[in-house]
Amino acid sequence: MVHPIEKVAVAEAVTRLFHALDARDWETIAALAVEPIDLDYPSKQGGPELVSTDDFVAGLQSFLPGFDATQHLLGPIVVELGEEFTATARFDARVTHVLTETADAPIWVIGCHYTIGLKQEDGEWRACSSRVRVMYEEGNPALETAARERVQLSSL
Repeated sequence: MVHPIEKVAVAEAVTRLFHALDARDWETIAALAVEPIDLDYPSKQGGPELVSTDDFVAGLQSFLPGFDATQHLLGPIVVELGEEFTATARFDARVTHVLTETADAPIWVIGCHYTIGLKQEDGEWRACSSRVRVMYEEGNPALETAARERVQLSSL
């Protein structure tokens, strides 16, 4: 039986993952994911897919650094412990993206619900799946494309 204190450890692993996203801490993001990770994001064409940790991080690196800032505000994290050292974390989030060079509409906000699957490996909780359901958007969604282009230009 998994001790209920594990619920706190699961919630902390999720929080650390999202803090690392905003800090562009690629090493921590990779350390907090298992190999492979099962992703299902609305922006992905073709639905869910298994990707390597390297591809997961590379996908984030293809657009997040193009924003001047991002902020993932997480609502209360509800943790369900499973069998065999597995857990599911569910929470709402408000994700703000800022790109100040787009002065007419520099902010894009997504309100969404996350379901993160985790498993314990070597005593640490790591994400093994991530599902996002977008509930609403505010501001300028074209900022994602602008951020991706900005990253591509900076790598030339």
